[in-house]
Amino acid sequence: MLELNELKKQITEEAESILEFWLKFQDTNLGGFYCFADFVGNIDPEHDKSVLLHSRILWTFSAAYRVLGDKRYLQAAEHCYRFMFDKAIDTKYGGVYLMLDKNGNVTDSQKHVYNQGFAIYALSEFYLASGNKEAVRVAMSLFELIETHAFDVAYGGYREAFDQAWNPIENQLVCDTAEGVLAEKSMNTHLHVLEAYTVLYRVTKDPKLERKLSALSQLMSEKVIDSKLHYGLFFTRDWQCVSRDVSYGHDIEGTWLMDEAAKELNDPNLSEQLFEQSYEMAKVTSQEGIDRDGAVFNELREGHLLDSDRIWWVQAEAMVGFFNAYQKHQNLAFMNNAMDCWKLIQQQLKDTVNGEWYWKVNRKGKPYKKTPKVEPWKCPYHNGRACLEMIKRITLLEGSVKKSAVTV
Repeated sequence: MLELNELKKQITEEAESILEFWLKFQDTNLGGFYCFADFVGNIDPEHDKSVLLHSRILWTFSAAYRVLGDKRYLQAAEHCYRFMFDKAIDTKYGGVYLMLDKNGNVTDSQKHVYNQGFAIYALSEFYLASGNKEAVRVAMSLFELIETHAFDVAYGGYREAFDQAWNPIENQLVCDTAEGVLAEKSMNTHLHVLEAYTVLYRVTKDPKLERKLSALSQLMSEKVIDSKLHYGLFFTRDWQCVSRDVSYGHDIEGTWLMDEAAKELNDPNLSEQLFEQSYEMAKVTSQEGIDRDGAVFNELREGHLLDSDRIWWVQAEAMVGFFNAYQKHQNLAFMNNAMDCWKLIQQQLKDTVNGEWYWKVNRKGKPYKKTPKVEPWKCPYHNGRACLEMIKRITLLEGSVKKSAVTV
């Protein structure tokens, strides 16, 4: 039996370990953060700098400062913010670029809504950590750009891919998957716009933003979630699903992100609808998507297991998603699901020699040595956020009970 305070201690130590690893990636000569390291963590200082990765780093260190209080985290967030503000923002057309070279010169100027959403998410969290009002102004300008150029008046939701001047282009960024689907709209982009709008609304309480967050929440509930309580992954402009795969990681991640949005809404009926739907989605993931040792499978296609590898972000998000489900009705099965994910993270995904987590391991726990430790999609956002969320949630739970224990 593991008591909650011991669990929080373990997870806090893991959060601090992850953050210590990423503090070393600050580029004190050219600004920002290095954006590539090989399997063992060797940094490549010549690699291009990803604006998406910088947004995720900015969010992580901002949130870490708010939860853990270490001033080094705020300093790292400020270092990241200054690079983004100076180099990543398009002063002519608005929005943030996708990729920069090591010096901060633009190498990919496309304006993808996924990338804009993460910048909003990061800037909003940075404001909460620092009080920097300039960050909120930039975040609101990105929100207005998305609504001006990407909002689909005819069918709802957002068109996703644009060139530098906000002319529509093919949606390659989020469609580079095993399915080979090229679709105008994706679950992934809309989910992360949802999380971005949630935090920005928490900061600003802007009435227009509230309406947009409510509409997006309803769209996710009614158009993106299918009758079997999975997210459809890719869609035509009029919301016809054109994908076949199930992503258990996104399913369980989305349950708690939808709940966070629901908490901000001033519509009790919609909020209740989202809370109940996300709880049932968590049940489905628990019943369908769990391996014998508690790991969450990656993907399913037409009822057949497509990918049983243990992906770092899937297990991290599952831990939070299952714990979130437990908090609703104290169903111990969900607590056990969350703890199984935590055990697997410690035993298989954590790199105890070189730091941080492996990208993925196979079903026997063997890591894939050709995968990098850091690159534009491998970041501290998922695992760092999972630890910080668990710390906050356990603290809340500790406050409501005098003594609790969970089975590990």
